[in-house]
Amino acid sequence: MTQPKHWTPERIQTFLSAFFGAGNDAWPDMRPDYAHKERTEPFVKVLLNGGDAPIVLPRWDADSQQFAMYAIARDRADVTKTAELIEAFAGPTYIYCDMERGGLRPARLNPDDPVERAILDFAGERVTFRLTTAQPSRYRQSLTDALLLMQKTYTSRPPRLWRAVKPIGRLIAEFDAALAAGGEAASQDLLEQLAAAGGLTATNLAHLRLKRLDRLGVSNKVLAFPNLPDIVHQDPPAAVKAAILNAVYTVALEEPLATRDLDAAKEGLITHGRVVPELLGGDPRSYGPQAMTVVLLASVILDDVTVARRALAAIEELDQAAQIAALVLSEAERLAARPVPDAVDEASSEASPDADASVPVESWPELFSALADGSPVGKQAVEDEAWALWPSPAQSDDVLAEFLDGLSDGAAGELWRAVGSFLDAVGYDEPAPKSAHAFIRNAVAFGRYGPGDLAVLQALMDIALRASPAADTYGEILKDVSSECSRWIAPERASAALDFVDRLFLAACPDVDARERLCVDLLAPLSIHRHRLAEADLAFAQRLTHELRLGGLDWAVPAEEGVQDDPLASMPHSTLLLYSLDEGVLTRCREELQKIAPAVKVATAYDHVGTPQLREKARRADVVVLATRCAKHAATGFITQHTGNGVPIEYANGSGSASLLRAAERGLRRTIAESA
Repeated sequence: MTQPKHWTPERIQTFLSAFFGAGNDAWPDMRPDYAHKERTEPFVKVLLNGGDAPIVLPRWDADSQQFAMYAIARDRADVTKTAELIEAFAGPTYIYCDMERGGLRPARLNPDDPVERAILDFAGERVTFRLTTAQPSRYRQSLTDALLLMQKTYTSRPPRLWRAVKPIGRLIAEFDAALAAGGEAASQDLLEQLAAAGGLTATNLAHLRLKRLDRLGVSNKVLAFPNLPDIVHQDPPAAVKAAILNAVYTVALEEPLATRDLDAAKEGLITHGRVVPELLGGDPRSYGPQAMTVVLLASVILDDVTVARRALAAIEELDQAAQIAALVLSEAERLAARPVPDAVDEASSEASPDADASVPVESWPELFSALADGSPVGKQAVEDEAWALWPSPAQSDDVLAEFLDGLSDGAAGELWRAVGSFLDAVGYDEPAPKSAHAFIRNAVAFGRYGPGDLAVLQALMDIALRASPAADTYGEILKDVSSECSRWIAPERASAALDFVDRLFLAACPDVDARERLCVDLLAPLSIHRHRLAEADLAFAQRLTHELRLGGLDWAVPAEEGVQDDPLASMPHSTLLLYSLDEGVLTRCREELQKIAPAVKVATAYDHVGTPQLREKARRADVVVLATRCAKHAATGFITQHTGNGVPIEYANGSGSASLLRAAERGLRRTIAESA
């Protein structure tokens, strides 16, 4: 795209006058006689000349010696592309504060600051990156040069008369997949792309945000979500209902039920569950035990026999009785046993489908077939998480893999909608290796190498390798993964590459040569740019190279070229809690942290539900790091609920040791920055 039409020359001049006015000494009032204007003028010319390169402007406060570069995307749809450009040219070497949480994020500008107010008035919200360095005297010129090179390179590229826009359905599929694979930062990026692209109603976008908050376990944010009563009133999908009910359980019921205080639980539900009565309709069988407990207790409070009977039938079918608080279960059973005069037959009282409605899918093969045909019932089954009621995909592995490999390109693209559901359903316990390998081939064929796609690809490889394949199959899997790795490996994606290598080390290896080839392909580009790696990434790369006995990779970095932050070895005494369902990942991350941050006490947890031990670990932690792949709200919500106020909570942008380690580094550095 070119300059937005509403950015007239007059408006641009007004913006520049305000930006270089009070609070900015980089080019005071844009005076022609200013001695150092040549440092800033090239950036201003890019804005004045139009085009579609990101806008970059410097800010310098002579009194406080504070320095920042502001990079502004010209359109909300260009935010992700702008972040990738900045990371590619400046990377973690020069950029400090906005590299948190796995990648760059648009800054929340301060409307009371005259310089940032000028940006808001000119470009709007959530399109601007505030880029700073920890050591301005050392990195100020380097960051400036890198961003100027970015603009020159971008403006000198061949002109493109179009922008490839991803369909909304594909973005939603990528969002679901990233969420299932534990790609926290990637799922947020995709939400922002969906918001910028349009095409989704505000309600549908809210549904996606609520599902993400549920996965992260931030129950208070779910219940404080804007216009939540209106969302509930519109009868949201079952997955969204479950997200809200889960949050109510964590906030209102968990503590009193743990102490067997039923009266307090009822009072808590009445106080925090005002939206619950409107969530009691529909089929509850896709709910977990926490949401089901809320439904049962609500039926008791409302004296609703029909709801109680429906929930109890679902609990019996799902064999959840042992996971429901006995006090609530017995109260609901007494209510359900009570005769109801003139009761309407429950079978007929359920909402019956329209006569011409399609038959719902009830198995993984049926789901794959419906999605390939473009049937709306397939998309609805994914949205409602109907698959939660079916046997694991592992039981249909051969059939699903054969189906995936026999699809046309168009149908294969549609089947990517199911990959997130597939990852959630398979989990860590029961692999479906042939289907996972077929999905890997799908990813390679369609060039799915975005940040969220990489987390998905690593999770699929993990599933395929957990089944200990024979040497020839092992070699094929690794060959497929390596076929396009040169397209995406870069310092800003180091953790993703290291996660692949880590999984290869942990998995059974029937072909050492094939493993070595892929590991070298993944690590060699990082070794070349080792001076741009974060400390945790560099340390873990050295460990993997040693463990795999790979020669020819040099990780030595001269002190003057290394990372700008203080080394983790200088971190003060603190307690860090790591959570993941993969015990091997937890062990390796803890071992590495003990080497590079010896003063930090590392506790680990892999509980599926809240326990007294997990509560104590959460309360003692100074930093919490969560890997959310396959994690259930019962554990993540429990941890976030019992973490102390102000304690940083970081999320791994993937499910491997490197992602968890990188998130731990971010969390530890946050504690230092916030205490300074």
